[in-house]
Amino acid sequence: MVAAIALADKTDTVADEQEPASPELRVSDRDRDLVVDQLHRHVTDGSLTLDEFTERVGAALEARTRGELEAVTFDLAPTPMASTRRAQARRWVVAVMSGSQAKGRWRVGSSVTAVAVMGGCELDFRRAEIDAPEVHVTAVAVMGGIDIIVPEGIAVELSGLPVMGGKELKLADVPFLPGSPLISVRAFPVMGGVRVRSKPDHAKPRTERRDKLPARSKKPKLGRADEQAAPATGELPAFPDGTVTIMFSDIVGYSAMTERLGDLAAHEVLRAHNAILREEVANCGGHEVKSQGDGFMVAFSSATRGLRCAVAIQKAFEKYSLEHPEEPIVVHIGLHTGEPVRDGADLLGRSVITASRLSSAAGPREILVSSLLHELAESTGEFRFGTPRQAELKGMSIPLTVYPLDWQA
Repeated sequence: MVAAIALADKTDTVADEQEPASPELRVSDRDRDLVVDQLHRHVTDGSLTLDEFTERVGAALEARTRGELEAVTFDLAPTPMASTRRAQARRWVVAVMSGSQAKGRWRVGSSVTAVAVMGGCELDFRRAEIDAPEVHVTAVAVMGGIDIIVPEGIAVELSGLPVMGGKELKLADVPFLPGSPLISVRAFPVMGGVRVRSKPDHAKPRTERRDKLPARSKKPKLGRADEQAAPATGELPAFPDGTVTIMFSDIVGYSAMTERLGDLAAHEVLRAHNAILREEVANCGGHEVKSQGDGFMVAFSSATRGLRCAVAIQKAFEKYSLEHPEEPIVVHIGLHTGEPVRDGADLLGRSVITASRLSSAAGPREILVSSLLHELAESTGEFRFGTPRQAELKGMSIPLTVYPLDWQA
């Protein structure tokens, strides 16, 4: 009798353990992260295109219940399946006095080279099958043009050396998607141009793609009372016009770090830096104008937003450095307020130059601001500044009075 009761209890326990979880059960951040990791494996395996990856990661991060989270991966195998027949990865896109393109569903390995000589090349990564966590693109344009298109939210880095030519990075002001592959572009335009831009998939409107996923309630972030809430429609804040606050940030000693650690290890540190900085910029309502290497240029609609973001960035890197004492990330930041000249998605003019020079003049872990920005912010009583000093900035005919911001107060 006792054995029968024990067996019945054990059977009930096993049945309870095997009972599927309710689709209305709330999910945790760890649950969402596990799904993002799964999506990352599928995009590197080729099961998902880059554009499909961005859509599903966004849905996973917004999911509140298990049912919503499972809908993101319902048509994917638990682990990427090996494919017996796959298209060969394309390594070259060449146009000589002609045009050449790689678009649609094409396969990309860890590197691809585009060469345009008196012609044009187009590399569209939105529906590409990515085989590696990083894709290195070498773009050489000699009296020609190369256009590189990526989905919105994908991490992109642009470097290289133009010779009587130009290179441009124009990305949508959307949050960086965790787990997304990195696309690193080295551009060498000679009397030509290389342009990298993000763009939604023209073949599938965003509303159509979202409609394929279950409806999700969006919980707005709670911020300061004087901050403008994000529109309920999901529209992005407009690029700031008129008087704006410009912030430049760079890693202190990044070249020496690269020399000491090697390219791969230093690049991992750079990726961590970029993710942390972009998260704080998004939280503060900033607009990333451009980034190159370890340097970022960000615009804010108000002086207080810019200063709050600078403080948040320094505190975030201080926390990271305490958790990673073997290789801390130290940045210096400069800010200035003015009316820059807008050129498409870029900002130009003396105000931008001043902010850049302030960043260069700032010491490690220092936030340095112009006297104009100091006057605007001091009256709020929210910020504390250190003793002003005279700084000779490169390209400036006279020294400027600058103020260090006490971000540890």
